[in-house]
Amino acid sequence: MRGTEADWVRQALPTSGSLAGMRRAIRRFDAALLAVLTAGCASSVTRVDGVFQHRRHGYAIAAPADAWRQVKVDHATLAFARGDAESMSLKSRCGRPVARAELMARHLLIRLKPRDVIASRPIQVAGRSGWLQVVDTAVEGRPVRLKTVTLVVGDCSFDWVLASSGNFESAEAEFDAWWQSLRLDAADQGEGNA
Repeated sequence: MRGTEADWVRQALPTSGSLAGMRRAIRRFDAALLAVLTAGCASSVTRVDGVFQHRRHGYAIAAPADAWRQVKVDHATLAFARGDAESMSLKSRCGRPVARAELMARHLLIRLKPRDVIASRPIQVAGRSGWLQVVDTAVEGRPVRLKTVTLVVGDCSFDWVLASSGNFESAEAEFDAWWQSLRLDAADQGEGNA
């Protein structure tokens, strides 16, 4: 993540104020955070029977729970929002060299201040090595929790991001079910872990 992209995340986090102000802040938060963390190819994703498929990147992923509405965000592969305080997204990109999942995950947090890393550890994603992070941050005293999941396979990287200034635990369960539904096409992705 470049410094200017991290600045967009910081500036877009929800701020305190009226309900209308909060909605505007969340829309800015959704748009900026998702644009930063989900640069990808939205036009390459198709939905068939509740499953999103990205044939060029060689994966399929289930639609999240019904409460999440799909939102259109420039450069987002997939993005969803629930209410005014929660968003989740997936960025997939292929065709250029990438580092290991742990390093790619850390790039998501560059210049995000303040931040308190609650968890940062390896996990399994679609049977491969990935990296998970949970981070608390705040804007004007309003707490925001982020959860990221990063996977690197060959020359492809996948970043899932959950951002919540609402009921994180409820959103987290649905987010986890969503990213865990990923299925890779071995023919397109290769057999090895990266």
